[in-house]
Amino acid sequence: MWHTPDCPQWTIMQVGLEAGSRRIEEQDAWAKGVFPAARERLKQAAAALPPDTPTQPFVDALTELVQAQADTTGFVVLHRWAEILERHFPPQLPDPEHTTE
Repeated sequence: MWHTPDCPQWTIMQVGLEAGSRRIEEQDAWAKGVFPAARERLKQAAAALPPDTPTQPFVDALTELVQAQADTTGFVVLHRWAEILERHFPPQLPDPEHTTE
């Protein structure tokens, strides 16, 4: 669709795009400022938990996922999520001692 330079729809669309871009930049700047301290608090909280509890795989997976996010400038890609989750929550293998009747 083509718009003339004086088209009201074009002006409204441009204002909306610029406002959206500005919001995204502000959110990104805020997150970059907050993330390192929040990641450090997570690491401290995880280290303070007693080891060998049922929640340990969740804590370890979350901590590793947050670290993976810190190591990238974008998003943690799906295959990286899958690798981390597979490591902390491996599929249950069949029990060779279990027999069905």
